[in-house]
Amino acid sequence: MMHLQHDIACCISVLFILSFANANYQDFSNFENVGPRNRDDEFSDDNENPIPSLHDNGHISQNAVDSEVHSVDVLDKNIVWDSHWASNLKFGQISAVSIDPNGNIGIFHRGSRKWDQTTFDINNRFNPDKGSIQENTVILLDKSGKKLLEWGANMFYLPHGLTIDSYGNYWITDVALHQVFKYDAKDIAMMKNMAKLKKRQYNQETMFLDNHRFNSGLESQALKPSLALGDAFEPGNNERRFCKPTAVAVQNNGDFFVSDGYCNYRIIKFNAKGERILHWGRYWNGQGSMYAQSPPVNAFSTPHALALAPEYNLIFVADRENGRVLSFSANNGTFQKEYKHPTIGTKIYSVAYAKDKLYLINSSEGIDKVHAQGFVLDVNSGNILSIFEPNHNMERPHDIAVTENGSEIYIVDLDYHTVFRFLQGINASMQTGNLVMKNARHELAPLTDSNSNNPSTGGTTTATLVLSLVTAAVIFIAFCVTIAAVVARCQKRGCLLIMRKRMRWEAERRENFKLSSLLDGRRSKSFKILEKRPNPRDFKKLNTEPETSEDEHPENSFTRVI
Repeated sequence: MMHLQHDIACCISVLFILSFANANYQDFSNFENVGPRNRDDEFSDDNENPIPSLHDNGHISQNAVDSEVHSVDVLDKNIVWDSHWASNLKFGQISAVSIDPNGNIGIFHRGSRKWDQTTFDINNRFNPDKGSIQENTVILLDKSGKKLLEWGANMFYLPHGLTIDSYGNYWITDVALHQVFKYDAKDIAMMKNMAKLKKRQYNQETMFLDNHRFNSGLESQALKPSLALGDAFEPGNNERRFCKPTAVAVQNNGDFFVSDGYCNYRIIKFNAKGERILHWGRYWNGQGSMYAQSPPVNAFSTPHALALAPEYNLIFVADRENGRVLSFSANNGTFQKEYKHPTIGTKIYSVAYAKDKLYLINSSEGIDKVHAQGFVLDVNSGNILSIFEPNHNMERPHDIAVTENGSEIYIVDLDYHTVFRFLQGINASMQTGNLVMKNARHELAPLTDSNSNNPSTGGTTTATLVLSLVTAAVIFIAFCVTIAAVVARCQKRGCLLIMRKRMRWEAERRENFKLSSLLDGRRSKSFKILEKRPNPRDFKKLNTEPETSEDEHPENSFTRVI
């Protein structure tokens, strides 16, 4: 009986496991088959010690920082290049890109000016005799790529950084002037309205309005900065002067950070009035050392770009020549975490932040000769979540910007004079770089999703597969326990047919071995029961008084004989 029960349970278990394995194989076989990037070197995941979370108060070891972290090595199909966006616009060297509160895209370019070996002398001084850039250097585009506003002609000498803050103010760095400027949003809006008015007037009175008079009228209304830091054309390293400042990051309370990058290798924090309240950083010259030393966390080699994470109160610094991103407390500048990875390479040009993710761009420059691409990192773990690029190589991507919800990513290429627009979180099909919209764009899922390590749609991730196996194991154990409980209960109640037969056989066997049955069998040769066995319940009706035997009264027996 026990063997039969065991066989039944085993058969049920085997059938259950086979059905589940077949279902999981079907799911796994549908996993999106995407090949590796077109690269000579492939990265293997050897991560055993991921970087700690942001809530570790910055106390992490250098080994944890330098350890390899988990990475994906395929292009993210969910980040799609929009090849038609602003493809008809012509720019010079594009140094910066930013997004205003209305979702419009600001471009900062150098027109006909180029930065080469003759631009500065040995003391980092620019020759003002070269004159300012005559073209408009600041271009504002809407989401469709249409030009809304352009300005900046005869105002800048060598544009570098552009940041549009949450109030619409423009923050600009000029490395030739060694200055940082702020242009108020109200002045930008006034100039925009004036440009619309003059354009309407120009269209209506073309025959009476010549181009020279139109341009002169527009230049007479040139923007004036509400804040200007640094001395024009005077490099320095003190409280008053900068040396080729690279970028600005602005907090909601008006405080702002400046990366004084190419010469001074420092980060400076100012209040809304432009008064310095904090600074840190120094130059790291260990690249040529005979000992392989990692740069200290408070030393930089060209801090090239800045980004803020308001919910974490952190400032991120793209330490370009050290190939890393460092995070610091926005309050006091204390170090929090380092982000670096051999897949990204030894040069990181820019960084942006949105919804618990860091967006980076690297460069193909350097001894490692990596591929110039865009990267998405998890801000807590440091894991590479996505890699993206257009359908051709980028030459030297210089800056990156991303919308607050992460749905739009913009990268400017310094040498290609191009703005790349990527859409994230859309259902689209790609046809040789052309975007074909099939469904409306939808918002991204929360970034804490377990599927974040492989954002490719249409596939089952490893985490999902493991979770399915664990769930199946729990279900299988529960199923076996249930079957065992049912069998035990049936045995106890004798509800099974075979148990009933066995109980009847046992009863008959016990009946056959009773002493009364054996005695009755001896009395009858035919082995037939002649007399009915008395019922034990009728014993009380029998005479239970003791009978006297002749041995107990020998005198009576003797008398009887006489």
